[in-house]
Amino acid sequence: MIGVAKSRFRTATHAVPVVRGSSVRPLFVTAAGIPSADAADLVRRMAGRYRLPDALRRADTLARADPPAISMTDRQPD
Repeated sequence: MIGVAKSRFRTATHAVPVVRGSSVRPLFVTAAGIPSADAADLVRRMAGRYRLPDALRRADTLARADPPAISMTDRQPD
């Protein structure tokens, strides 16, 4: 599991700072089940021109969105 944060947590002293693109502010990467350096390298190489990789930006957008409304035509028959 890989965690990526835009700000440093005081208790996450093991977080690896990763600078992407032309940004001067790092992302902070933590990992479980994979070495932290490998996780940081994966995040560094993810697609996207900006500080936050495209896939993480999209996942964040989807997670914050309201769930789609279910219409009567989407309902499963009883």
